[in-house]
Amino acid sequence: MEKYDVIIVGGGASGLMCAITTKAKKVLLLDASDRLGKKILVTGNGKCNITNDSIATNYYNDDKVSEYFAKFNNLQTIKLFENIGLFTYSDEEGRRYPVSNSANSVLDIILAKLRDKDNVQVMTSCNIQSINKSKGVFQLKTDKGELLADKVVLATGGNSATKYLENLGMKYVGFTPSLMGLKTTKNKGLAGVRVSNVKVSFNEFEEVGEVLFKEDGVSGIVIFNLSASLARNGIRQGRIFLDFLPNMPLNTLKSALKASIEGNSNYSPIEILEGLLHKSLAKNILDTLGIKNLKDFDLNNVANLIKQYPVNFVGYSDNNQVHSGGVDLKDLDNNLQSKDVANLYVIGELVNVDGVCGGYNLQWAWTSGHIVGEAL
Repeated sequence: MEKYDVIIVGGGASGLMCAITTKAKKVLLLDASDRLGKKILVTGNGKCNITNDSIATNYYNDDKVSEYFAKFNNLQTIKLFENIGLFTYSDEEGRRYPVSNSANSVLDIILAKLRDKDNVQVMTSCNIQSINKSKGVFQLKTDKGELLADKVVLATGGNSATKYLENLGMKYVGFTPSLMGLKTTKNKGLAGVRVSNVKVSFNEFEEVGEVLFKEDGVSGIVIFNLSASLARNGIRQGRIFLDFLPNMPLNTLKSALKASIEGNSNYSPIEILEGLLHKSLAKNILDTLGIKNLKDFDLNNVANLIKQYPVNFVGYSDNNQVHSGGVDLKDLDNNLQSKDVANLYVIGELVNVDGVCGGYNLQWAWTSGHIVGEAL
């Protein structure tokens, strides 16, 4: 069996950053997949939103992340990528992308840098059965034989290393899917309808963004951000409310509808609403209220439904981008080393840090990976 100074378990964003940063003499980067960095390729709709120009603790579930961003932040991330050959730009919301607008460019340049590292070996398609520690040495049993290491970095992604954490006696918060669409009851006639500038509300959560309706679900960045709040609080069903005209106060909306009806008495109900709403959404609202002609047009009910449209969600969609949960920062030191298990480091999604959409989760991957890489 071969022994390494460091074994990095997981070849995603955080594991790759750790590997290209570390100066440890003999390092093994292993992954269960047949290719490193697969998940990077699907981030940012295939463009890879690597970070954001505005990184603040309020975008995350734990204020303690600021201590780690003080060591390696978004500006340092951008500079590091420039130094290894990747150039970026930011959009109007501060989301930072490669100038190629291709996630392949991000992964390709990282892998090029990795190939340039004489101290790092790579092993793919390697499945680990267990990780234990005895007499100061970590023992990893895999389907390719047993491996030994003085130090181990867990970078496997959310919910995929629970057995390793348990083997090593590590405490962690249970993993819950996050940043995803929501499953809902049927959205009659709204499948495929995309509505911009919608205020989404649920309990303390309130945010404006684009909502995409599916036959039995809702999606969009604002819904993804809501799902992060739901995941952190363990909420799997409930009722959210949509305000389709957040910039128009209720009384103003009522006045506008009244004026439109009075000035266009020959219009059908749907023609009254078409100047305000997507036609499919207007029809859904009228059908919900049973309005077939102007005689039945109830201004109060229509306006109230436009401003507070209920959507019953009954669960999470299957394609989550990250997981909420993991090892709490309070159980890790300033270099993300376990306070209970010496020489065991935890990075990326395995740490109980998750952010909203916009490059915040990838920034945590780069930050955590870089910090540990330098500490090894």
